[in-house]
Amino acid sequence: MTKDSLEPIGPKEQRKAQIHSAPESSAFHRAPNVGRTELAEDYAAPSKARRPSPPGNTGPQTPKSEPLDLRVLGFAVAFVVGAVATFLILSAVAFGFTGQYNTRVLPGVHVGSVDLSGMTHDEAIAELKSSYAYLGQGEVTLTTPVGATTITYQQVDRGPDVEAMVDAAMAVGHTGSSIEDAAIMIHTAVLGQDIPVVVEVDPTALAERVRALVSTSSVAAQDAQATAKGGVFSMTPAVPGSGIDENSIGSAIIDQLADVNAPGDLQAAGTFVSLDPQVSNTDAENAIQMAQNMASADLKITWNVPPASATGTWKPRSWTITKAQIGTWIVFGTRQDGTYAPAVDPAQVKVYLTTISSTANFPATNPSVVFDPKSGKPTKLTAGNNGAGIDLNATTTAVSSYLDGLAAGASLKSGIEVTTVPISPTIKSVADTSGYVNIGSWTTTFYPGPANGNGANIRVPAQNLNGQVIAPGQQLSFLSGVGPIDVAHGFTTGGVILDGRSDHTGAIGGGICSASTTMFNAAAKAGLQIDERHAHFYYISRYPIGRDATVYSNGSSTWDLKWTNDTPNPIVIHSWATHGYKSYITIQLWSLPLNRHVTWTGDNKAGETNIVKATDNSPQWVSTLRPGKTYAVEVRDNGFDTSVTRVVKDASGKIIHTDHWSSHYTAVDGQLQIGITPSPSPTPISTPTPSQSPPPSPALLVPPLAMLLGVWRRRMTWRRKSK
Repeated sequence: MTKDSLEPIGPKEQRKAQIHSAPESSAFHRAPNVGRTELAEDYAAPSKARRPSPPGNTGPQTPKSEPLDLRVLGFAVAFVVGAVATFLILSAVAFGFTGQYNTRVLPGVHVGSVDLSGMTHDEAIAELKSSYAYLGQGEVTLTTPVGATTITYQQVDRGPDVEAMVDAAMAVGHTGSSIEDAAIMIHTAVLGQDIPVVVEVDPTALAERVRALVSTSSVAAQDAQATAKGGVFSMTPAVPGSGIDENSIGSAIIDQLADVNAPGDLQAAGTFVSLDPQVSNTDAENAIQMAQNMASADLKITWNVPPASATGTWKPRSWTITKAQIGTWIVFGTRQDGTYAPAVDPAQVKVYLTTISSTANFPATNPSVVFDPKSGKPTKLTAGNNGAGIDLNATTTAVSSYLDGLAAGASLKSGIEVTTVPISPTIKSVADTSGYVNIGSWTTTFYPGPANGNGANIRVPAQNLNGQVIAPGQQLSFLSGVGPIDVAHGFTTGGVILDGRSDHTGAIGGGICSASTTMFNAAAKAGLQIDERHAHFYYISRYPIGRDATVYSNGSSTWDLKWTNDTPNPIVIHSWATHGYKSYITIQLWSLPLNRHVTWTGDNKAGETNIVKATDNSPQWVSTLRPGKTYAVEVRDNGFDTSVTRVVKDASGKIIHTDHWSSHYTAVDGQLQIGITPSPSPTPISTPTPSQSPPPSPALLVPPLAMLLGVWRRRMTWRRKSK
């Protein structure tokens, strides 16, 4: 397969290709690990020096007075002694000079024609930049069937790789071994050391220039595509494309730019070629066969190993994923190794495992806090146990790996064991509560009614929060702390503010804000770190001005109340709610003494600004209420802005928190509904006879205005108290 793109040399993240001289191949070269394409031979070892013969000698001269063997032996000994003496002298000199060249290039080291002897790193950099600046001067003229363009050397960043060349020069004679470095210095000083010139080019910039010229004339190849719909696999055949061979053009240009002595006016050309798709029909057909292997049989998920928290009633359990369902999970794509293959969508596998884990998991047993009935102080904490659940990520990986194995031809198994993960209790252990004190508490009045689920939407949160322990550094989310807000967990319909109007039975859990406001004030009074708080749409008189805290979630948007235990000790929550026409919810926070001092400003009438007066609308006469019954759809509330400031100081008087909570309350006009008798169906009008009684006066069908206003005022007074 070929690719319809001009791929740069080396990995995609490497933009620089470094070259010594022109290569033999005309194709792109894959860069080595160091990110360079070496297009020249390795550094050449210096040739051996040869000593010429003395003039006039035609052969060896042997004295007549000594045997030949003795003369040869004497000459050899003299030569060795002389060589050793010379080496020792040169070594001594070299040892003396090596210290002077610790940070410099050794004598005799050249890069191309540039002598770097004795230069520091920075001096060598400057010298090479200056000497080989000409490598960035010139241009390439590219001619193709669709036109011509000019690419300058600067546009493709051609130039000397001075860093690489200087590093190579500095490495000569700096091995770290004194003897070896001394020998190299002698060798380099006598014979020299040549470092080849390294030329760098940006292949990506070159590819972009070529693509800009030829892309408009190309018809891209269309890959073959395998698809899965409802577990049925099909294939869309591949279609070849056509265009100018960008790879050949780029290779030719790189080959010429690789030459250090390349002229300043290179010429390059390109021709039309057929472009093959990356994914062929055979690739897609093979992928479909692999997918059919994956969905060839049902898959059994088992849980056979009982967790530590399981009781004596433990029984192994299993679930079956049908082959039809597996087929719906399969998607096709190109893997990291470049092969086209099927795979299961891990998100869909995880969704399936989530559905079974909701009934399969063993919940943790939370420790229970025992409170003194008189003081409310936590006295002891009973032990809890870990639970166990399905590890969604690990089990998803196991399912995917098994199905991938089937795709490759592995044998079917009887089932896959789930991977489990411990579920820790939500309440942490508190070793000793003997020194605990009430560090913050608040009580809020509420009136059970339809707007709060007859009190259930306030009492259930109080019950669920009671006994929870917040460890040092742990954050409490109110919505997470109260658990799932649904009918199955004790909540019911209640009031909610939507689009600025009150819907008294429009949401499950409506009225829960009495609990969240109580929690906010308890935590704020304790001087804890408040992370998130939101004001209501309009002001409710049962709450401190600017110190209410509404919570809300519709699945996509969430308003929560959050605070963090920024103390060194655990905090135990004690919360409860009373029953009756006038009820109360109280939340207390118990911990070791903090000795924090909290002051408030702006949480009163004096802090109200931008006041907007609300009015009462005319009553609405409705037939949905019994005659004479009234219902306050909206209670009149003025609008205003307020800003409350809380300053928290520690025992030494140091300020540890300064918070400014701004609230904007919108004015809401009052609206009363009054029930009336539904109008009867119209009947034909007949002429009354003298014996018939006259119809009742219309004025008698409408309650007197004074009585209506009195009923309205009484009803609105009750509604204001009941929010």
